[in-house]
Amino acid sequence: MSLETIMQEARKLGLPERRRLAAFLTTLREPGEPGFAEEMARRIDDNTPGHWVTVEELSTRYAADS
Repeated sequence: MSLETIMQEARKLGLPERRRLAAFLTTLREPGEPGFAEEMARRIDDNTPGHWVTVEELSTRYAADS
């Protein structure tokens, strides 16, 4: 299966499934960290604006990882 096919299929997913997929893909960046997927899913689902970060904050935080 090609990456393009996977991306097309991901676009068809509902919001809960896309969030779960995003959490899973994030775990691939941080292998071996127990509970990381669950914590990321919890954070993605957090509806408290005070807990959110901006795109600029993420860019600064993860710029070295690119």
